Amino acid sequence: MDFNDLKSVISRLYDSRSLRVRPAIQQGFEVLTGTPLSDDQLREYLRKGSDADAQPLVSYITEIANADGATLDPKTATPPDSAERIAWILEQLGLSAFSEEIDELLVSPEPSVIVDRVFDDWYTPERAAKNANYWTDYKYVLSRNNWDAASIAAVDEQATQVLRRLTDPTKAEYQSSRGLVVGYVQSGKTANFTALAAKAIDAGYRFIIILAGTMNNLREQTQRRMDKELCGKEAVLDGLDYENLTKEEVKYETYFNEDEEWERDWNDRGGAFLSHGPRYGEPGFPRIRRVTTSKIDYQRKGTNAIDIERPDKSKPMYDPSNLENMKCLVAVVKKNATVLRHFNSDLRRAAGADPEFKNLPVLVIDDESDQASINTRPQKSRGSKEEVDRTAVNEQITEILQNCPRAQYVGYTATPFANVFIDPNDPVDLYPHHFVLMLQEPPAYRGARWFHDRADFADGSEIPTIKNSQSKAFIRDLIDESSVSDDFYDETRRDELQTALDMFVLTGALKKYREAKDPKYSFRHHTMLVHEGVDTAIHQDAAQMLRELWRERGYNLGRPIPEMKQLFEADLLPVMQEKRYNPGYPYPERYEELLPFINEAFAEMMVGVTDGSGPVMQVDTDGKDSPNFEAGKVWKVLVGGTKLSRGYTVEGLTVSYFRRRAGSADTLMQTGRWFGFRKGYQDLVRLYAPADLVEMFEAAMHDEEVFRDNIKAFSELDDDNAPRLTPMKLAPLVRQSLPFLKPTSSSKMFNAYIMKQAAAPHPVEFNSIPVREQKEALRQNFENVAIPMLKTMSSPSVSAAFYRKEGMWKDEVTHRHGVKDYYCGTMPAQQFIQILDAMNWNESINYKQNIVQPLVEYLRGLLGRGRHADPSRSDLLEVGILLPKNKKRGNTPETVSIPGVPFDVPLVVRKRREDRNDITGTDRKDTYVLESIASGNPISVHRQPEIEAMAKAGIHVNADYTPDAEPFDVTGEEAHKRAAVLLTLFDDRDPADVKLAKKLGTYTKPDWSKGEIGVAIAVGSPHAAIKGSEGFLEWGVHLAAPEGEEESPIVDVSAVDGVE
Repeated sequence: MDFNDLKSVISRLYDSRSLRVRPAIQQGFEVLTGTPLSDDQLREYLRKGSDADAQPLVSYITEIANADGATLDPKTATPPDSAERIAWILEQLGLSAFSEEIDELLVSPEPSVIVDRVFDDWYTPERAAKNANYWTDYKYVLSRNNWDAASIAAVDEQATQVLRRLTDPTKAEYQSSRGLVVGYVQSGKTANFTALAAKAIDAGYRFIIILAGTMNNLREQTQRRMDKELCGKEAVLDGLDYENLTKEEVKYETYFNEDEEWERDWNDRGGAFLSHGPRYGEPGFPRIRRVTTSKIDYQRKGTNAIDIERPDKSKPMYDPSNLENMKCLVAVVKKNATVLRHFNSDLRRAAGADPEFKNLPVLVIDDESDQASINTRPQKSRGSKEEVDRTAVNEQITEILQNCPRAQYVGYTATPFANVFIDPNDPVDLYPHHFVLMLQEPPAYRGARWFHDRADFADGSEIPTIKNSQSKAFIRDLIDESSVSDDFYDETRRDELQTALDMFVLTGALKKYREAKDPKYSFRHHTMLVHEGVDTAIHQDAAQMLRELWRERGYNLGRPIPEMKQLFEADLLPVMQEKRYNPGYPYPERYEELLPFINEAFAEMMVGVTDGSGPVMQVDTDGKDSPNFEAGKVWKVLVGGTKLSRGYTVEGLTVSYFRRRAGSADTLMQTGRWFGFRKGYQDLVRLYAPADLVEMFEAAMHDEEVFRDNIKAFSELDDDNAPRLTPMKLAPLVRQSLPFLKPTSSSKMFNAYIMKQAAAPHPVEFNSIPVREQKEALRQNFENVAIPMLKTMSSPSVSAAFYRKEGMWKDEVTHRHGVKDYYCGTMPAQQFIQILDAMNWNESINYKQNIVQPLVEYLRGLLGRGRHADPSRSDLLEVGILLPKNKKRGNTPETVSIPGVPFDVPLVVRKRREDRNDITGTDRKDTYVLESIASGNPISVHRQPEIEAMAKAGIHVNADYTPDAEPFDVTGEEAHKRAAVLLTLFDDRDPADVKLAKKLGTYTKPDWSKGEIGVAIAVGSPHAAIKGSEGFLEWGVHLAAPEGEEESPIVDVSAVDGVE
């Protein structure tokens, strides 16, 4: 028995849109097919069929189980969603003997992680069941698209959770809610907000506004999804007779020009447009009027497209009798200021035509809500009553919400960092005040965690192989452009693109092989993405090179190509043979078996190519190519940048050649188009990227996972049954793992500030000391900071190895190395944190609050609080302190005598930079030694990577060198739980005064008790800690404080420590 055949028959027998309980399966199967279905065959189907195979039956049982018993045919008195109801259904379907197998198939979706405030829970199961026309039809769409029952149940639960938190559209009282739904890149967010739209229409919302990205191709892609899966053919035609369209009417829609999905019958295999059936337009099943189309974004016309007809003008707009008999408007609008300005103009016209327009229930769905929607213009007067200065698109979106007072705003994104940095004090902005819902990762989703696991092998205890590492299986390193000459890079890049192109052809052939071996596999699209940057000149160069490589390779000649055979045997075959990547897909054992399918793939790729140049499309403003994934098959190489990144789904993506760097984690993650669902070919996906870029993806993935995990940890209620975390308190949970990769762009973080900051792997200098006139503050620094550190040190000094690499941008690299003398000491971590926290800094730039305090809080977090204060569980035990014993040209350095210090204290030369409120920086020799301490390495000799680098250059640094005794223990636990501090002491008197005193013979040494010696430090925090669970940075956003009080962080940092 073929499971596909049985699934098809069950789909015909049991339509989840019907509440009629059909006859027994075996009886129905024999009537429809003329063939009996035995108990053994049915049991095998229920036990061994996939979730997708069983989905139609499970969906049908679930629908009947949750329905009002009085609405069923036949009726039942059994309670909804009960064991009694399930038993009654199985009896009706002749499945009582299979109850154990059915019970295994029925699923309860994992609860959503929700951060919210108290709300009026109006959307009860009874309210949902009262009218579920659009939702029932959309479930039918998902079922037809081979969604399994668990995935459909999850979408149902998530959309319900969102709708519960919006305002009841039929009530006089309302609030304009703001919410955020956080998914994963390419994980099916469109399905989630389509489900929300369907349920919202059923509940009474009569204007659905979808803000769909900033590019035309994304708006058109979203419009098509809405038309195809929600609005349906009836709404698209809007009274037109499709069989007798005029030439002018054919131009209205792209669908009317031989679109295969529009033409396809619903019961045929492949994508098709929904039809709602004869009940469409009845009370409670409103007709949809689209105010945007597949060809036209919103445009202002002579007549207002936003025309609301209120059937009973004696009653308010939100009255159920009006809503049940009104059309529902649907707009899919690009986030473009001009387009939105026209849209707002017509909203105002509609309000002018009918004062009741203000009571229209409106749902605004903002797709990719962290893009363009955010107000990126900083406010000079935080909390003032003056009008907020906004960016253009943000201004228009907030105006939509003001023009539609009952509008509910729900943002959808996979990268929410920009959203949580919005000013939460702005009453009309888009901060998710009311709720944040975190979507679960779908079971079949192949996202960042599937591809990126190199960090799991960082400790060296296990060697990554194809068997144990997904990164090893799917990621191929590219050369770093900055590390080689231009000529070498150009030559290597050409070879890399050739390999990627070979992989594209081979994986296409493997898809053809699988189609031939098993009819259940069908691959409509097969694509390769080349994304090196946003400049169209880069795209043109890559496209031209790929066309040349295509012509030169001769893929269609039917002969073996040695390089492709090697690629098949060394790269593809070992991965296909692993069960963890290949759950049963057919594959050839020999390259020669694949040769006929290479020709098939070649033919598919060349469809539509008329000049013989190859299947390469340049998708940008210069190339003007645009793949139409809906109109037909796309087997092409797509070269581009912005148009092929955020929000846009590249269907069938199998091979990615990626070099584009981004300055923020959210932008970087959104470029990961290789994330998504790869049914039938997950073992064939390959990513070609430089190793450092892969590291950035892993860091961004880690930061995102920590954010999600923290929210999950805090989403539960406290002992008083109150939320431990509210939407206003999300920002501190954002982490930053790489110092150069911010969570989001700087323009979106004007309202953010750093709450925690590590000082690793590179030390951080703290040089902005009090101004010279603040003698008392300078004196306190020496007494309270410098002297306690100096008293930890011993004499004599020790020599420490330093290294620095010079000429990195030149053809010749110089290795600077040697030794430098330091006085050394150690201090308990707790004591160091206390004196650092007490140190005085420049007050004009809030230096302590913005720069120093984040490190203090980070170190406190490493030290531990509460139960973590146990030293044995701390990530910071002590601090190694260095004081450089600098040599001065021609004579000995300046020194001062300090009681209790067993040596004359040397001073270094530093100058104040008046324009920057700080002093000149730390010598790179010193930072190298600090890094050695903080990384747990000896300081008496060079670190191993530098030794190896110099050895390659013929420099053997330790050949004639006897190192001093090591001043710090590098064998015990302290080695990796030790911070490093460089103490910088200098004569801080006015250089002109010192020079004059020396000239006049009145010079005296600086006196620390008079505030004449400056104190600055550089700190390196333990490297081991940043490789663990503690984040590199934590951010906060400003909250308005009660009048007369200072602004404060959203959450006390102690409340979020150790959540990971």
